[in-house]
Amino acid sequence: MTTSVPLDHPTVTEAAQPLLSLQDLVKHYPAGKGKKVHSVDGVSLSVRQGEVLGLVGESGCGKSTLARTILRAVDATSGHIVFDGEDITSAKGKRLKELRRSMQFVFQDPYGAFDPKMSLGTSLEAPLRHHGMKDRAQRQQRMLEMLDRVGIEEAILERRPAECSGGQLQRMVIARALLLEPKFLICDEPTSALDASIRAQILNLLVELKDQLDLTLVLISHDLRVVRYLCDRVAVMYLGKIVEVAPRDELFTNPRHPYTRVLLAASLAEQAGAEANAMVSRLRGEPPSPIDVPSGCRFHPRCPIAQDICSTVVPEISRPGQDHTVTCHFWDQVPHPSALLATSTRNPDE
Repeated sequence: MTTSVPLDHPTVTEAAQPLLSLQDLVKHYPAGKGKKVHSVDGVSLSVRQGEVLGLVGESGCGKSTLARTILRAVDATSGHIVFDGEDITSAKGKRLKELRRSMQFVFQDPYGAFDPKMSLGTSLEAPLRHHGMKDRAQRQQRMLEMLDRVGIEEAILERRPAECSGGQLQRMVIARALLLEPKFLICDEPTSALDASIRAQILNLLVELKDQLDLTLVLISHDLRVVRYLCDRVAVMYLGKIVEVAPRDELFTNPRHPYTRVLLAASLAEQAGAEANAMVSRLRGEPPSPIDVPSGCRFHPRCPIAQDICSTVVPEISRPGQDHTVTCHFWDQVPHPSALLATSTRNPDE
């Protein structure tokens, strides 16, 4: 039976120490003719011990590249990644292998996460072999412990991915990520490939495992209902930059960046009403190319309240609240879409 998450589940306070700190992190890719793709462009952000941080934004804004850079799947162009008090930006070899025990990734597509020619048992055992667990009985015991935690029977180890449902495979993806007892997980759209009937089960599983294993999570999602259900804080990304960070309830009830307000209104359009829908309709065009990024505020070509200064001057970070930051020249001058206040923190699939 699935246990629903109480709406008053405790959140991580501002006093909690950061497990991860990003300092002016940049990841550019060459694009030919002297140009470059600004995938991640000066991100400074912290993830506190024990929290779930939501990372949201349109497709192509840099969320997944930021995740891969944090986990050292790709090297940063510049900036710093500090994990558990250690600068890991340039970690290599044995040290990088050790770090990957503490930092794991939950993939978006459970069907593509396993080799279709291998049994799931072989795939699940591989990380334990790679990280030096030589005793076969010990590996087997560890795998069975993880299967029990994620609610899967031992018999699944003999199956191939094609013989399993999406929900079973996503539980296996989570089990594999937890085998090495990490402190930190990045979950990239962990329920987007699943049917609505099992989406809530996976969300509840993540919450339960976070509490049981004292995990710290970054949740990448386009579904703001999932973010509101699961996260303690939310960071909003646009064209390689973080434009707003706030506690979950503060962001959903008092968003200050025009892009955040449009994003919320678009996501919740069916229940948000005419005021929010009008804001969405004022959004101009498509996101600019990350190769030719706009000057000044990157959102200004699409922003419904942009003024001349926005096209020439990069906005500084402002603090509308103690734990709320926003980069916008006019964050305090936009009428708030009050219809968004009606949205709830219930399970998104109820």
